[in-house]
Amino acid sequence: MFSIELKILISFVWALIVFFVTALIIGNERKARWFRRRTKYSFFNRRGFISELLFYGYPCTKEGIYVTIAMAISILIVIGILYYL
Repeated sequence: MFSIELKILISFVWALIVFFVTALIIGNERKARWFRRRTKYSFFNRRGFISELLFYGYPCTKEGIYVTIAMAISILIVIGILYYL
């Protein structure tokens, strides 16, 4: 039904939507508590506004692990449905 390129594009856009909606739902305070970010920044790894909003870091609490697993599962479900069609 869809070409492979369109499936990849839809998967990528869906992943960005999941990251963005999750960031809006949990908020900056809980994101800072549940995920640990890099402490050292240089010129080469600086991020812009959108990247800072979508960047979580790595989970350091059980809530962070649950959020990470939930995001991965929701992305995998949509990718599985797309590639099944």
